[in-house]
Amino acid sequence: MTRILIADDERPARSELRFLLEKILIELGQYGTEIIEASSGAKVLELIEEKTFDACFLDIEMGDIKGTELAMAMREKKLDTAVIFVTAYASYAVNAFDVEAMDYVLKPFDESRIKKSVQRLLDREMIPAKKPGPFALPAGDHMEVVTCDNISYIEAIHKGAMVHCHHEIYHSGEPLIEWEKKLSPAGDQFVRVHKSFIVNLKDCEALVPDYNNGYACKLKECGDTVIPISRNMIHDVRARFNM
Repeated sequence: MTRILIADDERPARSELRFLLEKILIELGQYGTEIIEASSGAKVLELIEEKTFDACFLDIEMGDIKGTELAMAMREKKLDTAVIFVTAYASYAVNAFDVEAMDYVLKPFDESRIKKSVQRLLDREMIPAKKPGPFALPAGDHMEVVTCDNISYIEAIHKGAMVHCHHEIYHSGEPLIEWEKKLSPAGDQFVRVHKSFIVNLKDCEALVPDYNNGYACKLKECGDTVIPISRNMIHDVRARFNM
């Protein structure tokens, strides 16, 4: 996402929601999203004339103009802005969906509930997340260009890393921490499952038993190779596959 509008006439509510959104967006690998606040309905109308927004978290009781009226104004302008109503009143739900709101979240805010709304926004692919890469990696006397989807896993070695692709292996002088940063725009596709390994979870075809009652990733295009999953990461990996 590029830009989000938070519209609420109560400063504490705006601050709390902003904090949660910034935290959740980083967790989901969404960096660089601009968050703008509006304290009144009039300010919302002013902002939507000046800027485009991917989403608007909109309070219904704004003091000067009801949130449902603001949402209707967005629809009349044919803006492609997803509206998520935030309110303390459950009774407004029917009115919210009459103006094609994408979601309806009650106050006080629950982090897991806000995260579901953000995930819905991303799932709608209003603005598809930018794929990281491509990456130029040394191959003898030349450089070869590799896309992120071609990477199976990256293994830490002394003074760098080995980038294991579907059909080739490349040496990189950059450590795993730098590869984590490079791959972060892909969200949870690439996960550092172990201190020595980053894995492309889209290539994971099985979680197999490992030593000490643990698990390891078995990856497509990697033969019998399995990548160990550290104990502190197994919960996250299992959750990724709804286990």
